[in-house]
Amino acid sequence: MTDAEALARPRCRSKSPLLARLGALAVLLAVAGAAPGCSRGRAACVGICARPSLSRLDLLAGRPGGPGWVDGDLAAAHFAEPWALAGDGKGRIYLADRHIVRTIDLAARTVTTLAGDHRAAGARDGNGTAAAFNTPGGVAFAGKTLYVADTENHAIRTVDVESAAVSTFAGVLGVPGAVDAVGEGARFREPEGLALDDRGRLFIGDTDNNTIRALALGTMAVTTVAGAPDTAGTTDAAGPAARFNKPKGLAVDRSGHLFAIDAVNESVRKVDTATRAVSTLARFTTLPQGLAMDGDDVLAALGDHRLVRIAPDGTVRALAGRSGAKGFVDGPGPDARFSAPAGLWNDGAGTLYVADSGNAVVRAVSLASSTVATFAGARSSGADNGAGSVARFSGPQGLAVDAHAVYVADTGNHVIRKIVLPSGEVTTLAGAVGTPGMADGALTEARFNQPQALALDATGDLLFVADTQNRAIRRIDLHAGKVSTVVFERKTGDAFAGFDAPSGLAVDEGHLYVSDYNDDIVVAFDRKKGKVSVLAGHNGVPGRADGAGAGAAFYGPVGLSLDGRGALFVADNLNETIRKIDLATSIVSTVAGHPVTPGNSDGVGASARFHYPRGVAADGAGDVFVTDSFNDSVRRVDLASGAVTTVAGTSDAAGVKFGPLPAQLTKPSAVALTPAGGMVLVSENAVLLVH
Repeated sequence: MTDAEALARPRCRSKSPLLARLGALAVLLAVAGAAPGCSRGRAACVGICARPSLSRLDLLAGRPGGPGWVDGDLAAAHFAEPWALAGDGKGRIYLADRHIVRTIDLAARTVTTLAGDHRAAGARDGNGTAAAFNTPGGVAFAGKTLYVADTENHAIRTVDVESAAVSTFAGVLGVPGAVDAVGEGARFREPEGLALDDRGRLFIGDTDNNTIRALALGTMAVTTVAGAPDTAGTTDAAGPAARFNKPKGLAVDRSGHLFAIDAVNESVRKVDTATRAVSTLARFTTLPQGLAMDGDDVLAALGDHRLVRIAPDGTVRALAGRSGAKGFVDGPGPDARFSAPAGLWNDGAGTLYVADSGNAVVRAVSLASSTVATFAGARSSGADNGAGSVARFSGPQGLAVDAHAVYVADTGNHVIRKIVLPSGEVTTLAGAVGTPGMADGALTEARFNQPQALALDATGDLLFVADTQNRAIRRIDLHAGKVSTVVFERKTGDAFAGFDAPSGLAVDEGHLYVSDYNDDIVVAFDRKKGKVSVLAGHNGVPGRADGAGAGAAFYGPVGLSLDGRGALFVADNLNETIRKIDLATSIVSTVAGHPVTPGNSDGVGASARFHYPRGVAADGAGDVFVTDSFNDSVRRVDLASGAVTTVAGTSDAAGVKFGPLPAQLTKPSAVALTPAGGMVLVSENAVLLVH
């Protein structure tokens, strides 16, 4: 017997050590016949007697990416809302990222969390992650100290980058005001911009005070350079006679002149720090977000998703991106695309780093050629075919697994994809990428419109598709290579009048089951008679009641899964519950969760809490696995005891992170099981494996 054959046999004992030797993909080879006592065939019953323990999360295909908090390799790191940048000139960049401060090590090509608690805003001094910030908006570096404008805490903080010790340098945490004084006697109101000059002065864009302040590092004395507290305007004048309207990002040139973003006035202002005279350098029709210097030129990130260069005479030239063209594209300057670029840092060696906040990445721009490249973080959407991490998906929502492949409803691309096992090679099976429509025929001629769910029949030859925006169920004959639309004939007197948003599928030898998210029903299609009827729920009437048939009610049912023992399980999304339909009696019962009571807690039955459960997968051993989408986790329901436990992911750390469980996930959607004990799921435009 080969290793693969051994893995393909249903198990009643603990996990074989062969799995460790064969690797993660070997798990997916084990999808052969039904388990003892399972009467519904291999596609309806995953066929195990006792599920082995699950211990790791790994990648099968695609590339995870998007907002989150994941440290590690540059390409695998996740940022939540990168905003302000500063560098030490020695190979490290510091980044304000929502409520934390991160370090990017250019030599090691890694991202680490330096200080702050990513889980929530706070106001605490302390070391590293024991400290807390509240939406820091500016950073500046000198010596071994990182200065942080802790915007919503109305204070200037310092971080010792060697020890990660955080302390409050000026102002008092959580106490706004407009007071010139020393250290904690000073008061600020939502300061955002910081810039250091070579005379030991830290300039502060004191945003909600409409002023530019200066903090002498040696004495800790705070003074107002220009503007008047609580007096907005756009006047060019000296010192307190000048007016700003929400000054933010700052930059200092080599002559000591200060440049400031005057946000609401949509301009960049110049402050002569010797005379305190304020003048307007350039005006825009959009809100500037970040500044840096390149010689005598000012570099600015603008709210219309582009970067510009401003000459000393105020002449504005394009640097990268295009006005109003939001996107995520690397390449030559005019072809590149950003989404709300914010903080800028020029390394002095020809590279401008950009906190591309809307895309949750850090970009690098060559100042010589204006070419843009993604430097850290990942946005993963795409349609590329290829093996493993080369492939790209766009918002995939549905999965089906057989012995040789994983099938993926690639919702945003309007196609059905296929991952060949064990190579992990991704190909487009049916439809045309980026071309929604409604057409039957050969695989390449067929068209879909946001397909969301898949189900394989017991033969493995028919793949059913919930073609959601077409309000139809489609059938792919894998053997013949053709797509057709399933035609339903209603039973006499039945309330079913057609689908509105078919969102979940399950199939056995006799029936195809479909959940309709908008109509709050689950329907059954008799595959032999060609007739359809409402199995449970009342068409168009949401509710939470248990009961038989139309006496029961659902609220946004999505994922479906058969256990092979006469039960159909439903992820009742908006009810925040997991439901069970007894197929013999059509009686609906609530297995876990409490109706319309979102939360995140393990427990038994109604004491457990979910938040937008989306996918379900029942095995033949009495477990139901649930993708608990807004809790960024996968949960397990033990049907015998009703106990709900968390298998993978954690609700306090978004972003896909591989390795030992619980690892990390972001809004997982579909889930499918294999008889060898593996679990395939979708998160962040990637297909992942728990094993």
